[in-house]
Amino acid sequence: MTEDGPKDGPTPEPPDAETSGGMQLYTKILIGMVVGSVLAVLCKELLTGTDAWVSVFADQAALQTFGERWIEPVGKLFIRSIILTVVPLVFTSIATGMHSLGDPRDLGRLGGRTVLVFMTTAFLGAVLATLLYLAIQPGSVISPETRDLLAAQFAEQATTKTATAGQAQSYFSGSILQILVGLIPENIVLSMTSNRDLLKVILFALAFGISLTLIDKERARPVVAVLDGVNEAMIKLIELLMKLAPYGVAALVFMVVARFGLDVLQALALYTAVVLIALAAHLLLVLAPLIRLLAGMRPIEFIRAIREVWITAFSTSSSAATLPTTIRVTQEKLDVPKPIAGFVLPLGATINMDGTTIYQVIAVHFVAQVWGIQLEPSAYLTLILVSMLMAIGAAGVPGGVIPLLYVVMVTVGIPEPIVAMGIALILGMDRILDMCRSAVNVVGDSTTAVIIARLEARRATPS
Repeated sequence: MTEDGPKDGPTPEPPDAETSGGMQLYTKILIGMVVGSVLAVLCKELLTGTDAWVSVFADQAALQTFGERWIEPVGKLFIRSIILTVVPLVFTSIATGMHSLGDPRDLGRLGGRTVLVFMTTAFLGAVLATLLYLAIQPGSVISPETRDLLAAQFAEQATTKTATAGQAQSYFSGSILQILVGLIPENIVLSMTSNRDLLKVILFALAFGISLTLIDKERARPVVAVLDGVNEAMIKLIELLMKLAPYGVAALVFMVVARFGLDVLQALALYTAVVLIALAAHLLLVLAPLIRLLAGMRPIEFIRAIREVWITAFSTSSSAATLPTTIRVTQEKLDVPKPIAGFVLPLGATINMDGTTIYQVIAVHFVAQVWGIQLEPSAYLTLILVSMLMAIGAAGVPGGVIPLLYVVMVTVGIPEPIVAMGIALILGMDRILDMCRSAVNVVGDSTTAVIIARLEARRATPS
């Protein structure tokens, strides 16, 4: 199909990328974040309590109840609307991407390079996070009073989160062969109904796409045409849904500020700072050099080119919800060919979770230190490797890492009762950190896509 290759003349910008006399979508999203934050602060300070300027809400609980009933559903509606398109988008993107690559030998080389970049950046990020935590050690300054307060406040939510950890633990337990068996779906239709089984969908899409390259071209053509049509329809649907992003983001941010406020943010400021520093260091010390050396781009130009991608991921806290935007922007702004974008980016949205790996490493060290548990040096490598594995299994949706974090903590030797309290302790900050690690995740996906595209281009160019 002609759309896979380069076209003569300038490529027209999509309607959402440039509007006549209007604002860019990402600008509207940022405005939505600011509006949500300001409204939450005003409600907390001026409208809540008997001594408020106007006593609209009797207390903090009344404000939260109002938000959960009338504000939060707007954000959830937006997130769910985006996520419902993820499975068909992932399946059609990967299957058509595999077919477009043609020679299965090229696919094997491409897949090997992609996974190698994914695993290398994740490992380097985890090592960097470990060194930063050991240098700063934020858990040593959290008071017992603050710990007990947060644990009590989020105990119910923590119980809900950890209740699903048993399934996650069985999903990734056993030998390598047993894990591989667990990745093969018995019923692909059932796997497509759950975002927790997205890795199974990807494996099936890979196999399906490869099979299309091995059958007669005439028989494969109508199947590919249908998949291409579904893929384009999903992208168009998400373009329409993204028009709701500013409103959904405003609602989500309103609830973050209204629920947790400044007191909780101050109590866990150092822990949050370490995570943010580690994420920023990963961008500067790991991804930026790769962009410069392997992709041949200036890092600042790269970040500017994909600003719509990382702003969308930051505001939605979902690499899965950002996937359509990531695919479109990398093709249009970074000149990544459609077959490579269709393979690398859906795969990255599932298994390339650098930010999530970094977060898990720091969170486990933090919980262990707060409760006075000394991790052995040998447990550091175990923590890094298990965090990488659990990040692969994390659903690319808000809060998807929390159940798997339970497994990581238990694996490195933190007692289960403390694990539950530890998750309750950090749960209050998870939404904010989720936004930041999701942004790093999609930057890593885009980085890998550009690197693979450049490596493939160099291989195709005769020396």
